[in-house]
Amino acid sequence: MKKIFFVACSLLFVGLLSSCKEELESIQAQNQSQTDATSAAKVSAVIKQDYPTAANIVVSTIDSSKVYGCDFTVNGVSHEATVSSNGKILSTYSVTDDSTKVTLPEAIKTYLNTNYAGYKFEKIAVGKDANGAVSYKVLIEYKDQKVTLLFDATGTLVATFTEPKGQKSGKTPKTYSATLTDLPANIQSQLSGYDFVGAVIKTNSDATKTYFVAAKKGEVLYELTFDNNGVLTKTNEVKLKLPKLSDKYLSESDLPQVIKDYISSNYADWKFEKGVVVTKDSVVSNYIVAISKSGKYTTLTFDGSGKIISVNAPKSPDFPKFEDKAITSSELPQVITDYLNKVYTGWSLTKGSVNLKDNVIQSYLLYVTVGTNKYYVYFDKDGEFVAAKRDK
Repeated sequence: MKKIFFVACSLLFVGLLSSCKEELESIQAQNQSQTDATSAAKVSAVIKQDYPTAANIVVSTIDSSKVYGCDFTVNGVSHEATVSSNGKILSTYSVTDDSTKVTLPEAIKTYLNTNYAGYKFEKIAVGKDANGAVSYKVLIEYKDQKVTLLFDATGTLVATFTEPKGQKSGKTPKTYSATLTDLPANIQSQLSGYDFVGAVIKTNSDATKTYFVAAKKGEVLYELTFDNNGVLTKTNEVKLKLPKLSDKYLSESDLPQVIKDYISSNYADWKFEKGVVVTKDSVVSNYIVAISKSGKYTTLTFDGSGKIISVNAPKSPDFPKFEDKAITSSELPQVITDYLNKVYTGWSLTKGSVNLKDNVIQSYLLYVTVGTNKYYVYFDKDGEFVAAKRDK
C-alpha cells in the first residue's frame, strides 16, 4: 500500500462527537443510577417505539436534562443510541467487535491501511447519524492510543477522535453536540466575526466542561477550544495538505552535515554546482546534489535522512521539475471517472489539479460536488483511489 501524506483534519470530529456518546464501549450498569427513573423510562419508551424487541436497556445521562445515552440489544446484537430530552433519537448504531460481520466500503479499508498501518481493530458500529444518513464508526488502537473514525456511506472520512495515550476503557469524557445558543454568553461574544459551524461540549469527570467550536472566517475553517470558564485555550486553523511533491534549491551550506561529510570523503576535489531538496507534504523525501570535475557532472541522490541511494552521470546537472496543473473532468482517466460514477453518483468536478514531475503526472486532487455535499478525493498517478475527505 502506498504511503500517503494526506492529513485528516481533526476539526471534522464535530460530526463524530455530535452523533456518538463517549465511546463505543458499553456503558456499565452502575451508570443507570446516575439517571433519574422518570427520564430513564422516557428514553426506554422512545427506544421501544423504534425497536420493539429491544432488551437489556441501560440509560445513562450524558448531560443533565439534555442528552441521554442508551445501550440495548436487539436479538442479541449490541446497539447504542443517543436521545435528546424531548424524545428525539439523535443517532443509533449496531456494534460488533467481529470485523467479519461487517462489510466496510473499500475506501474505508484503504484509508485505515494507509494512515494507520499495523493498527489493532477493536469495534465497528454501523448505523445512522443525527441527520439519518448512513455512517460507520470504527474504533482502533494505534500507537497506544484509541482512535475513533467516522465515515459516511461512501467511505469518505468525516471525523476522527483520538483519546489521550494511556486512556483506559470507560474513561473517555462524555460529549454532546450543541448549538450556538447552548454556549455560554462569554464564548458566544468571542465568536463575533465568525460563521458558526458547530460545537461539542465535553463533560469532564470533575463536572467541568470543555467546549469545542468549529467556525469559519471567509473560507478558512477553525477549531476553537474553550475551558470551563470560557477562556480560549487553543486555536487551530484547519488546512488540507495536498499529497504532492515540491522542490527547493539549496546552497552548499544548506546541505545536511551527513551529506557534506559524504561528499567530502568521496568527492573531495569535485565542485558543488547546485542542490535541491524534494518534499512530500513538507516532509523531506530526497536531496539531490550536482557536482562537477573537469567538465563532467555527477548527480548524487540521498534519502530524507541523508543516506546515499543513487549516483548518476548526466550530461548536465538538470533536476526534476515539479508543478501543479489544473484539469477538467474531460481530462480524467477512465478509471477515475468510473470510480466517481460508482461511489459519488451524480458528481460534478468543481476543481481539479494534477501534480507533475517533469510533465509526468504523480497524483490527482479533485474537489467534487454531490448535491449539497462537497468532497476532496485523491488518486495516485495510475488513477487508483488513495483517500477522500468531506468538506464542511
